[in-house]
Amino acid sequence: MTRPRHPGTLNRRHFLAAASAALLPAPALAQTGASDVEVVIIGGGAAGIAAARRIAEAKRSYVLLEASPRLGGRARTEDAFGLRVDLGAGGFARSEGTLAASAQGAGQTLIALPSGRRLFAHGREVRESAYDAFASALGTARRDMLTSVDGGKDIAAAQALANAPPPAKGTPGANGPWAATVAQFLGPLGCGRSLATLSALDLARRDAPPDDTTSPAGIGTLMEGLGAWLNVQKDAPVTLVTHGGRFHSVSVRGQRTPIRARAIVLAVPAPVLAAGAIRFNPGLPARLVTALRAIPAGHLEQVAFLLPGNPLALQPNEAVLTAAGTAPPALLRGRINGSDLHVLTFGDAPARTIAEKGAAAALPLARDWLRANFPTAEAVVSEVVASNWGQDPLVRGALSAALPGQGAQRRVFADTVQNRIFLAGEYVPVSGWGTLGGAWASGEAAATRALRLFGDGPA
Repeated sequence: MTRPRHPGTLNRRHFLAAASAALLPAPALAQTGASDVEVVIIGGGAAGIAAARRIAEAKRSYVLLEASPRLGGRARTEDAFGLRVDLGAGGFARSEGTLAASAQGAGQTLIALPSGRRLFAHGREVRESAYDAFASALGTARRDMLTSVDGGKDIAAAQALANAPPPAKGTPGANGPWAATVAQFLGPLGCGRSLATLSALDLARRDAPPDDTTSPAGIGTLMEGLGAWLNVQKDAPVTLVTHGGRFHSVSVRGQRTPIRARAIVLAVPAPVLAAGAIRFNPGLPARLVTALRAIPAGHLEQVAFLLPGNPLALQPNEAVLTAAGTAPPALLRGRINGSDLHVLTFGDAPARTIAEKGAAAALPLARDWLRANFPTAEAVVSEVVASNWGQDPLVRGALSAALPGQGAQRRVFADTVQNRIFLAGEYVPVSGWGTLGGAWASGEAAATRALRLFGDGPA
């Protein structure tokens, strides 16, 4: 197995991209070395980076605390087979928030991803009529989930589809030929969990535009570049947040003196908060703890491998969905940046197995998927590199989706906590949850709310 290596020194392209971030105002903490700041941002993923940039632009003192040695959260670019690959977020929607504008303003290069996904069945691309049937079945499933919650009762997404009235003659319904593929696409491949464990309300309310933009250097590298010149402390896990009236005190492992702040942007993954990995004194409101536990993380893991010679006849960065069959469901990102590198994303039970057993489980899963869908390519794959989000204590899984009956809980995350704590992350948006762009936008929104404490912006 090829082990992922952490990025080393910046090359010329990365240096120039990072240097452009120096145009941001220098934070007061970096100038004074003081332990008191106006805003502490906890968590250095997309939401935390976005929040820190917004605070820096307002010329307020701040510090961004990241528990790991690198920024980016679940956006992480690794070395695999001598190439750079994202084993996490691989793109984002340009229309969702200001991430694209922020990246371009920082001198980062962006490229367009191919529109839509290619749909294959039995090793061949389906006909146009099958594309139409799949799109219709997907739309019907969303409509059935919305209809099921019209009366105010939130049920499991699987039950909502099973309870749907028979479709009109000639139209696809819950038992149509693409129903199983739609269920896999919305559940295990979309949220890392089966539809039986997902809230129909939460899933139907989700409005996540498809990814249409990426970075040729990798989304993880993009995130690190956007945070390169922020006032950051890495390897700085927060252990305790104490409410002290007009100030909060933030204790960091290995640092004797807590940091005092007038506001906190809490950009930590929901499952990490739900597990109590950070202590709060006084504790977080019971209503918030209940809401965090109501949106457990799904399981999504990426498996990278080489397919020399383009045996699947794909264009660079194309996405492929295959019809449901005997192999574990997966989504394929093919020919990363025109190379021989491909990435499969597995969800739910297969992803849990990969997280627990690593490449020993990832390799046979990848080969089984290829054997079932593209038999001629299966024999080529002899080595893989896999992610391990489910076992990472700073992440604890993939995106967070609500349990049946708990879809309304997501609105709780808009509340200010203890007057001065503002939540940010992919789990916070009511409709745009579970996306990189949504996480970025939530960080900017949390920072904007924090700045209002200082009279920056409308009350």
